[in-house]
Amino acid sequence: MAASYRLAELARRVGGKVRGNGDRRVEGLATLDAAGPAHLSFFTNARYRKAALATRAGALLVGKPADLGDRDLLICNEPYVALAQLLELFQAVVPAPPAGVSPRAAVSRGAKLGEGVSVGPFAVIEEGAMLGASVVVGPGTVIGRDSRIGEATELRPGVVLYPGTVIGARCLVHSGVVLGGDGFGFATVNGVHRKVPQTGRVVVGDDVEIGANTTVDRGALGETEIGSGAKLDNLVMIAHGVRVGAGSLLAAQAGIAGSTRLGPGVVMAGQSGIIGHLDIAGGTIVAAKSAVFDDTAGAGTVAGVPAVDHRNWKRAQALVRRLPELHRTVKELQQRVAELEARSTADRREDDR
Repeated sequence: MAASYRLAELARRVGGKVRGNGDRRVEGLATLDAAGPAHLSFFTNARYRKAALATRAGALLVGKPADLGDRDLLICNEPYVALAQLLELFQAVVPAPPAGVSPRAAVSRGAKLGEGVSVGPFAVIEEGAMLGASVVVGPGTVIGRDSRIGEATELRPGVVLYPGTVIGARCLVHSGVVLGGDGFGFATVNGVHRKVPQTGRVVVGDDVEIGANTTVDRGALGETEIGSGAKLDNLVMIAHGVRVGAGSLLAAQAGIAGSTRLGPGVVMAGQSGIIGHLDIAGGTIVAAKSAVFDDTAGAGTVAGVPAVDHRNWKRAQALVRRLPELHRTVKELQQRVAELEARSTADRREDDR
């Protein structure tokens, strides 16, 4: 039987308040388009107002009181946080994998597994690896020699940790992630690319989430670091020797070149990039599809290629949109100047006679 809560109870759980019928029963959350009378839906963006007015949802989660007729509202100061809390409340509880090692896994005798560790079929754990209590190793995952994994971390199926990789506690690493692959290092002489051995390692802090098919490379020397609390989306690329500050957020297809350092709380939007050997100040926000070529001195938003203060970028983009108009104006002015010069030359010749 589906869970059911009074709207007033949901408001209490997320620190919100109800406008309307607090006794309304809610059995789940759904999008504006898919919701029915027993659902709570989510509305914070004005562009979806038409959909919010047309939705069949019994109630709406909003950030501030909205003019939506007599619809029941759950109002929260932090609606996205409330949404996360409510999704956790309603989501189906998936039982944790049972502790123990699958008979189809390959675990070296020299590996050390903490209490309650679960190792799925076809996983490989090499010599010297150490896993903390309650670690979950998904099917087909490979943990290289001398790697370290903190307690309650989960590696989803198909993760690869190269030798020496360190992951902290309570991390979630999704399928297809590769940590500790070779950094892209080559010495080119006379057109021949000689590989530079990559002897460093990757170190991931606590409470980090790394999305599917993301890669973090080790460097020739030293460590590539992902700070505690950082969240990396799918398809993110972190090059050798990079340091990602604590609590940073990197969206899909973001990329960072070698030896760049990000301060805490940096946000990189989708498909943004940062070249190598830069220092990016904590709190910097890099807009989508932007490319950073210089250090940033302080927290702020940068945008464009090359990335500049987003206010300057917006002004430049406004001018770019006017280029056809400006081009016509310049051509007209050039023609008028040419006509005036021709008239002036003719007048001088007339005066000389």
